[in-house]
Amino acid sequence: MNSLPTLIVLADPGSQYAEGSGAMIALAHTLRTGLESGLPMVLVAPPIAAEYARALLPSNDVVELISPNGPQSRSDTLAKAVAAGVLASPHAPGWLLWPADMGEVQADTLRLIARGVGHYPMVFPQFRQRRGHPVGLSSEFFSELIRLNTERDLGRLMTRYPALGIDVEDPGILESELPPDRLGQLRSQLQGVPKGAPSTAYMALI
Repeated sequence: MNSLPTLIVLADPGSQYAEGSGAMIALAHTLRTGLESGLPMVLVAPPIAAEYARALLPSNDVVELISPNGPQSRSDTLAKAVAAGVLASPHAPGWLLWPADMGEVQADTLRLIARGVGHYPMVFPQFRQRRGHPVGLSSEFFSELIRLNTERDLGRLMTRYPALGIDVEDPGILESELPPDRLGQLRSQLQGVPKGAPSTAYMALI
């Protein structure tokens, strides 16, 4: 069993992945940052992106995600991608759920959130009181994560339990100011922590 949480990189099945495309460049940057962090990593991605990623990651760390038909099924497929990533790393002590289009997160931030998972069941980074990504969950959520089937399942999980905010000096954790893409709905679901959740910086982790 690895002592470090696993990064689950979630690539949008609706994005147009092709050599030189913006989606592929963003994915490559995300994967390189993940590798720099030293954390175990699993990519859940549509076939073209998965094929590309096998040049960077071991084949068993890449899970192919079949593109759905229609916007509603796409949202549900992304929830299922979380379950697939957890099933691909069942012995991890926890997971960091990381949308592939948010590759500006710093490697040090990933390591800090990973340490947070060892101290609190659900954690998230925050920059100047604004919540960001990735969201970290401990292994106690395993049975619920592998049963995720729809975006509603994911939303319920994220709002049912209190989460701890960890202050970081990393604006890369925040939503892009660009028009929302197809991962926007997933990011919103991952931000569904209840209003009463603790948000005190966990400075002991630094």
